[in-house]
Amino acid sequence: MIQKKKLWIILILIISLLAIFSNTCIARNDPITDPNSYKPGNINASDANVVTSKAGVIFNVISTLGIITAVITIVVIGIKYMIGSVEEKAEYKKTMIPYLIGVVMIGSISGILRLIASLAANIE
Repeated sequence: MIQKKKLWIILILIISLLAIFSNTCIARNDPITDPNSYKPGNINASDANVVTSKAGVIFNVISTLGIITAVITIVVIGIKYMIGSVEEKAEYKKTMIPYLIGVVMIGSISGILRLIASLAANIE
Protein backbone atom coordinates (compact mmCIF):
# COMPACT_ATOMS: atom_id res chain seq x y z
CA MET A 1 0.00 0.00 0.00
CA ILE A 2 2.76 2.42 0.94
CA GLN A 3 4.72 1.53 -2.20
CA LYS A 4 1.72 2.25 -4.42
CA LYS A 5 1.27 5.60 -2.71
CA LYS A 6 4.94 6.45 -3.24
CA LEU A 7 4.71 5.34 -6.86
CA TRP A 8 1.69 7.61 -7.45
CA ILE A 9 3.45 10.54 -5.80
CA ILE A 10 6.55 10.04 -7.94
CA LEU A 11 4.41 9.67 -11.08
CA ILE A 12 2.48 12.86 -10.35
CA LEU A 13 5.73 14.69 -9.62
CA ILE A 14 7.26 13.56 -12.92
CA ILE A 15 4.16 14.56 -14.88
CA SER A 16 4.01 17.96 -13.22
CA LEU A 17 7.71 18.59 -13.85
CA LEU A 18 7.29 17.63 -17.49
CA ALA A 19 4.32 19.98 -17.78
CA ILE A 20 6.23 22.84 -16.19
CA PHE A 21 9.51 22.51 -18.05
CA SER A 22 8.29 21.37 -21.46
CA ASN A 23 7.87 24.93 -22.76
CA THR A 24 11.51 25.43 -23.69
CA CYS A 25 12.25 27.62 -26.68
CA ILE A 26 15.64 27.94 -28.34
CA ALA A 27 16.16 30.90 -30.65
CA ARG A 28 19.22 31.78 -32.70
CA ASN A 29 18.67 35.50 -33.06
CA ASP A 30 16.82 37.76 -30.72
CA PRO A 31 13.98 39.40 -32.69
CA ILE A 32 13.63 42.10 -30.08
CA THR A 33 17.17 43.47 -30.52
CA ASP A 34 17.36 42.65 -34.25
CA PRO A 35 13.91 42.77 -35.90
CA ASN A 36 15.40 42.10 -39.32
CA SER A 37 16.49 38.63 -38.24
CA TYR A 38 12.88 37.43 -38.27
CA LYS A 39 11.91 36.43 -41.78
CA PRO A 40 8.90 34.11 -41.85
CA GLY A 41 8.94 33.73 -45.63
CA ASN A 42 6.93 35.02 -48.50
CA ILE A 43 3.27 34.19 -48.19
CA ASN A 44 1.14 35.00 -51.19
CA ALA A 45 -2.56 35.72 -51.08
CA SER A 46 -3.13 32.62 -53.22
CA ASP A 47 -1.35 30.45 -50.61
CA ALA A 48 -3.51 31.94 -47.88
CA ASN A 49 -6.65 31.29 -49.94
CA VAL A 50 -5.67 27.64 -50.49
CA VAL A 51 -5.11 27.11 -46.77
CA THR A 52 -8.36 28.89 -45.92
CA SER A 53 -10.38 26.82 -48.39
CA LYS A 54 -8.90 23.51 -47.16
CA ALA A 55 -9.47 24.50 -43.54
CA GLY A 56 -13.05 25.45 -44.41
CA VAL A 57 -13.68 22.06 -45.99
CA ILE A 58 -12.22 20.24 -42.97
CA PHE A 59 -14.27 22.40 -40.59
CA ASN A 60 -17.47 21.76 -42.52
CA VAL A 61 -16.89 17.99 -42.54
CA ILE A 62 -16.17 17.88 -38.80
CA SER A 63 -19.13 20.12 -38.01
CA THR A 64 -21.49 18.07 -40.18
CA LEU A 65 -20.33 14.78 -38.69
CA GLY A 66 -20.73 16.17 -35.17
CA ILE A 67 -24.25 17.38 -35.83
CA ILE A 68 -25.27 14.11 -37.53
CA THR A 69 -23.86 12.05 -34.66
CA ALA A 70 -25.59 14.21 -32.07
CA VAL A 71 -28.94 14.07 -33.85
CA ILE A 72 -28.76 10.28 -34.28
CA THR A 73 -27.94 9.91 -30.58
CA ILE A 74 -30.88 12.12 -29.61
CA VAL A 75 -33.21 10.11 -31.87
CA VAL A 76 -32.08 6.81 -30.33
CA ILE A 77 -32.51 8.15 -26.79
CA GLY A 78 -35.92 9.56 -27.76
CA ILE A 79 -37.09 6.21 -29.13
CA LYS A 80 -35.86 4.46 -25.97
CA TYR A 81 -37.69 7.11 -23.95
CA MET A 82 -40.97 6.44 -25.75
CA ILE A 83 -40.68 2.68 -25.37
CA GLY A 84 -39.24 2.51 -21.83
CA SER A 85 -40.93 2.12 -18.49
CA VAL A 86 -41.41 4.92 -15.98
CA GLU A 87 -38.04 4.34 -14.29
CA GLU A 88 -36.27 4.11 -17.64
CA LYS A 89 -37.97 7.31 -18.81
CA ALA A 90 -36.55 9.16 -15.82
CA GLU A 91 -33.05 7.91 -16.65
CA TYR A 92 -33.38 8.74 -20.35
CA LYS A 93 -34.64 12.19 -19.49
CA LYS A 94 -31.53 12.76 -17.35
CA THR A 95 -29.24 11.65 -20.19
CA MET A 96 -31.15 13.52 -22.90
CA ILE A 97 -30.67 17.01 -21.44
CA PRO A 98 -26.84 17.08 -21.76
CA TYR A 99 -27.11 15.72 -25.31
CA LEU A 100 -29.58 18.44 -26.27
CA ILE A 101 -27.27 21.08 -24.78
CA GLY A 102 -24.41 19.54 -26.78
CA VAL A 103 -26.40 19.71 -30.03
CA VAL A 104 -27.22 23.36 -29.41
CA MET A 105 -23.57 24.10 -28.60
CA ILE A 106 -22.29 22.32 -31.73
CA GLY A 107 -24.73 24.22 -33.92
CA SER A 108 -24.12 27.60 -32.32
CA ILE A 109 -20.33 27.30 -32.19
CA SER A 110 -20.11 26.25 -35.81
CA GLY A 111 -22.41 29.13 -36.77
CA ILE A 112 -20.33 31.63 -34.81
CA LEU A 113 -17.11 30.34 -36.40
CA ARG A 114 -18.63 30.60 -39.88
CA LEU A 115 -19.69 34.18 -39.09
CA ILE A 116 -16.20 35.09 -37.89
CA ALA A 117 -14.64 33.49 -40.98
CA SER A 118 -16.94 35.39 -43.33
CA LEU A 119 -16.28 38.67 -41.52
CA ALA A 120 -12.52 38.05 -41.62
CA ALA A 121 -12.69 37.30 -45.34
CA ASN A 122 -14.40 40.65 -45.99
CA ILE A 123 -11.77 42.67 -44.12
CA GLU A 124 -9.38 42.74 -47.09
